[in-house]
Amino acid sequence: MKSDDSSFALWHQFLSQHEGVEFVWLQYMGLNGNILGRAIPVPRFTKLLEINKPVSLTRAVFYLLPHDHLAEGGEPVGAFGLKPDLSTIHLWTGATNRAVITSYGVQSEDGTTPIAECPRSALVRLSKVLTKETDFYPLIGFEIEVVFMQRAKDIKGKVVAYETINENHSFQSMTTDDNSYMELVEDVARSLLAAGIEIEQFHAEAAPGQWEFVLPPNHPVEAVDTLIRARTIISLVAEKHDHRATLHPRPSEMHAGSGAHVHISLNEKAPLKNDRHEFNGSHESFFAGIMIHLPAILAFTLAQPESYRRVMSGIWSGGEYAAWGWENKETALRRVENNRFEIKLMDGLANPYLALSAMFAAGIDGLRNGLPLVGGPCRRAANLLSPQERKELGIHALPKTLSQSLSALEADTVLCGLISQELIEPYFAVKRGELEQTKQWTETERRNYLISRY
Repeated sequence: MKSDDSSFALWHQFLSQHEGVEFVWLQYMGLNGNILGRAIPVPRFTKLLEINKPVSLTRAVFYLLPHDHLAEGGEPVGAFGLKPDLSTIHLWTGATNRAVITSYGVQSEDGTTPIAECPRSALVRLSKVLTKETDFYPLIGFEIEVVFMQRAKDIKGKVVAYETINENHSFQSMTTDDNSYMELVEDVARSLLAAGIEIEQFHAEAAPGQWEFVLPPNHPVEAVDTLIRARTIISLVAEKHDHRATLHPRPSEMHAGSGAHVHISLNEKAPLKNDRHEFNGSHESFFAGIMIHLPAILAFTLAQPESYRRVMSGIWSGGEYAAWGWENKETALRRVENNRFEIKLMDGLANPYLALSAMFAAGIDGLRNGLPLVGGPCRRAANLLSPQERKELGIHALPKTLSQSLSALEADTVLCGLISQELIEPYFAVKRGELEQTKQWTETERRNYLISRY
């Protein structure tokens, strides 16, 4: 096949600016939210670009469970291609010899058609539905909440536990204990800025060693690409300071948890001649769709049993009900502006391409049907309202476990159809396989595993 001229030009431009690059790391996020990587020497990668050939990867990766077991339905046969998106190319933080490129899954036969199981391609497809067929285009902004921890090791150097770095810590304030590791926090911010990630602000959160870094708004796929890159930078900088940066939703039951809040604004675009306007809803119908499908969406945004330990009232996590309110941190959807909501019920264990795809699919359904926005406005924490008040506002309870969310997703044929059944089926297999495999693990084993991986 002939090379993609635009990709080839971007590649040679990058090489001319970074002469020390030896290896290219193709990154791809699996359904379980872990990043897969394939390293390729520069001469070989250049040749692959010349002939426009994807890098082959086994299809079994869509069924990977902890410790590389396969979920039911996964087979060690079949392959697909990893197609590099050269617009995402950057240097590995702290290394001048490694280039990193985000990739997407394509049919290995032609190297161009996205495979149905690819979460990034699903988000591309659903984003195009909004921008091409409606009066709106979405902008996405993520908040990264992370906890910096220390490793406790035995006499042989094996990690046996992860410990908080300071208890003298509180929301938005600076204590004397915080000053002891401010070099780490500022190094993170400095590294993000140096990488071209224009963080808007960073501040202390409520749990020991917990900080938040706010990313700027961007188009959906680019926003998720940037989120993943930012998380990687935070982790690498923490390692340089001999700390572990974790996205675990609640490493300490004594303190507030960590979310991965996502801001979605639906913005009007100038009408174009012969533009297709198939949907009859206002921007509120988009968020109405999210509200209606929220029980099923949680199967993607709260993707581990530990995620639900954070879903409770009184800790500003979004609460236990499908509700919205103006600047209300105790509702699942906090309304910030007329066209902008913050979805609070998401954490760092989710695959953000998948999570955002589910939200977009729900929003598309809301727009297609002109759904009214219910569930608010909620002027107090939803749990403090009477049952009658919640009924009048259209507020309903949300799943309290991953199993309940998966059941809600399975029953939501509209959402599954919009995302694609080919993607839903392996996701179900992985999630249910994880639940089965890890139910014999101790609490400590689960905690250590999640902190080490996320």
